[in-house]
Amino acid sequence: MPGKIIPTPENCTDPTAFEALSYTRNFIVFMDKIFARNSLDDAGFTVISSVHYSRSYPNAFWNGSQTAFGDGDGLIFKGMTNADDFVGHELAHGLTQYTAKLKYEGEAGALNESISDIFGSMARQWKRRWTAETADWVIGSDMMGTVAIQNNWLCLRSLKDPMAISSLSKQAMHYRDYNPDGWPHDNSGISNHAFFLAAQALGGYSWESYGRVWYGAMTGTEIHPLTTFKEFASITLDEARRLFPSARHVEQHLKGAWQAVGVI
Repeated sequence: MPGKIIPTPENCTDPTAFEALSYTRNFIVFMDKIFARNSLDDAGFTVISSVHYSRSYPNAFWNGSQTAFGDGDGLIFKGMTNADDFVGHELAHGLTQYTAKLKYEGEAGALNESISDIFGSMARQWKRRWTAETADWVIGSDMMGTVAIQNNWLCLRSLKDPMAISSLSKQAMHYRDYNPDGWPHDNSGISNHAFFLAAQALGGYSWESYGRVWYGAMTGTEIHPLTTFKEFASITLDEARRLFPSARHVEQHLKGAWQAVGVI
């Protein structure tokens, strides 16, 4: 990596390169328009993506300095750039690296993955002008392959129902089901679902309310690399009070969401 440079990807005939550019640009513009953030590091960081990584690679990743996307195995996954929310998910790992600096272990690791799902989903919602009521609240639905669909796996993960049968990656959605030996992806559904519940209860555009709360929590002084679910919930509640002092129902809906998933 990074591989052969494509000098003008907007004119590239390779649809994978064009998708990577288009969806990356959407995420960066979303962060700029909604949070006034100048790229991932807030200092104009140039985002580099490698496409056609490895051979039939059914995944993607952020390696600390760039993203890389495989072409999928053609069975469970199509090309990993097919889904704008999945591209946003990987870019959000860079956002977390430059803000909260959450370690990839324990509850902090689960929060790390959850933040990527939430910001990837919000960028997709923003692009389509979906409200909390009309959003699909899933990750990766546009990259599921034929075999996955035959097995009724219609998305990679679901924020609405982390245990959904139609989700390939089943996750805990309540803190009582937290697995201390599990991977971050296994437990990230807990805070994913809390965000979904709060956004649904409030309604409207998620990025205008709890998106601001999550961003404030990530960029504030209270968060630390080993932040737990309970600590993060407290930070978000503090942030909701700070951002919406005359709209106490924003905090109340969020408190109810954290209670519903057993964190507080």
